[in-house]
Amino acid sequence: MHTGRPRKIGKRARRGPLFAQILVAGAVLAGCNDVARFSTDAQHAYCGAITLGSPFREGLSPRVQMRLTLDATRLDGDDAPGRLWTFEAATETRPERRLLDGAELRPIRPLAHDPLSQFEMGEGRVRNTLFAVSPSEPLAEGMLAFLSLRSDGGVEVRLVRAGSEDAEADEGRRPIFGMFSLVRREGQCGF
Repeated sequence: MHTGRPRKIGKRARRGPLFAQILVAGAVLAGCNDVARFSTDAQHAYCGAITLGSPFREGLSPRVQMRLTLDATRLDGDDAPGRLWTFEAATETRPERRLLDGAELRPIRPLAHDPLSQFEMGEGRVRNTLFAVSPSEPLAEGMLAFLSLRSDGGVEVRLVRAGSEDAEADEGRRPIFGMFSLVRREGQCGF
């Protein structure tokens, strides 16, 4: 018998559709943040060249190329999730140069507990991380490598070394800034 009052719907019945929507949204967001798809295998690497504009480059030739291998599932671990190589072909006045030669992306452990580990680099980037890298020349100063995993499947790498402002400083102590736009390719990028 109907009393004219609205029927009460059980809590479980009301939460069912809402709960399903939350689960679907969570699954979609988890898929967007799944970085495993950025990992390379033995037959592939990320390859690319330095950005040519001089405001985006200091201490590096416009001919420098980069290769990155990456296990993106290890980005938050204590072990190196990948390696970097650079290559600059010889010229008439300069021999071939490899600033980085399989340099490990070394995690900076205290950074995991600092808000800087959550830095943003603008739209179109799924994840940003920061690592230390050592140049192939043993006496050269280390650098920072900022990795941005892009929503288009590519990776940006920015190399930064503060270096010395002394004009007489060795090449391994001079400032460096370079931005590389990398895409996944088969092979080892030709170097």
